[in-house]
Amino acid sequence: MKLPKNKKSNNIDKQQTKKEHVSLFDILRLLLYIPIQNMSSSEIRAAYTINPATHHDFLIVTISRTFYYMAISNQSFFLYFVHDVIRQHSHPEAAVSKLAIVGQMAGAITCYPVGVFSDYCCHGRRRPFVYFACVILALGNIALLFCRDMKQMIIVCGVLGGANGIYLTMDTSLAVDTLDLEGNEDKVKTDGKVDESEHEIEGGEVFDDKKENNSGAAQLLGVWGVADFIGSALGPLVGGPLLYIFGTVPPGSNSVIGGSYDGGEESEDGGNWYTFQGYEAIMIMSAIYSLSSA
Repeated sequence: MKLPKNKKSNNIDKQQTKKEHVSLFDILRLLLYIPIQNMSSSEIRAAYTINPATHHDFLIVTISRTFYYMAISNQSFFLYFVHDVIRQHSHPEAAVSKLAIVGQMAGAITCYPVGVFSDYCCHGRRRPFVYFACVILALGNIALLFCRDMKQMIIVCGVLGGANGIYLTMDTSLAVDTLDLEGNEDKVKTDGKVDESEHEIEGGEVFDDKKENNSGAAQLLGVWGVADFIGSALGPLVGGPLLYIFGTVPPGSNSVIGGSYDGGEESEDGGNWYTFQGYEAIMIMSAIYSLSSA
């Protein structure tokens, strides 16, 4: 007995849907499970760690990057800072967006020239630029505490954005440079003949196979990238409690710049607010993170 046309098409649709679900499951299994099914726990742990004995310089660069992202994570509190301290009560979101655009544009302006200057004028030196950028970031975070209007905030955020561009350019260059140096530690110096499997260079130096020299580089850069997320998560995790502890407004407080709002813990526009001392703690911690990054 033949099925009616509509029932037959419904069965076909169900079978196709089932196949699509199975295909999606297979893809997830291929991406998430199969790569680690034969790995031991120590191998999985090693994939997310950096051996300081073999990659000491790269580990330092990664730690520096973590502190950097902890420092710039104070931007999570800019909306509240603009509302509570700068008193930008009408559309504070738009004001913060403007600050973000200024910072990004300043970073875009500085990132390329500083790379060229480092390569061609400073013989590839990176660390002085990192030190300079971290000092500017630390001073910029302190300068935010002295801002009283949006024009001052825009200027300071422009300086911070330029320093961000310098740091990120030099940090990425340092990460690549340290991997290259550590990958070439297995160079063999010889005055005689070399095997065909090795690559001869000037001065009698030879490299082992390129794949062996660069083994683990992708994994290390992956860990280096994870430092972004760790720093971005730890910064607000510390800053939030600091703002709450030091910035909670007692009833009748006069802690906010320019006087207190009437109504205890609510501002004149009906929103909650925090005292200047809370933001002071956040910015000082961000400055410490920036100097630690150096």
